[in-house]
Amino acid sequence: MKLHQLLLLGALMGSSSACLAHVDTIVKFSPDGMMDTIPAKYGPAQMKVAFAAQGAKQAVDGVTLQLGGHVTTLPPCIVALLPSRQMAHVSASASWYHEGISTLPDYLDIHFAASGTVKARRLRTHVAILFNLRTAKIINIKKVIAGPAEGEQRSVGMGLLQRCSAQELDAVFDPMYRLNVR
Repeated sequence: MKLHQLLLLGALMGSSSACLAHVDTIVKFSPDGMMDTIPAKYGPAQMKVAFAAQGAKQAVDGVTLQLGGHVTTLPPCIVALLPSRQMAHVSASASWYHEGISTLPDYLDIHFAASGTVKARRLRTHVAILFNLRTAKIINIKKVIAGPAEGEQRSVGMGLLQRCSAQELDAVFDPMYRLNVR
């Protein structure tokens, strides 16, 4: 093999491992819900969460996500499934630099954890909502349940087809990913 072929092979192998090492960017919320780590082309980025009163059966009363000129307000049938009672139990990460190497669009991944399931900065049982950064629409939503072993988790459907009307789901789901409703 010639030297230039070896160099090309090495470069290709190195670039594929870099793709496999993809890590999302941690997103922090300011007290008013602004997300400054989201690139300006998707902004302003803000999530407003209205938490229910202490002792209420439901933890969250409302969630509105704004990404640039796009605004998505989650319907009550989804909001009722969110377990976080305070912003300290809501975390987020995002990725906007993987186009061409993934089938997903640029996204924002928001996790709502229940009280008592956030241990040593790791979420255990939570609801994860994946939003398209370009449209503020849902790509996927799932409940992640922690298993008995450290780090063991499994995803379960949320039963949205039984809980929500077609109009409610159409209003918040990205049409390209509507099949993820379950």
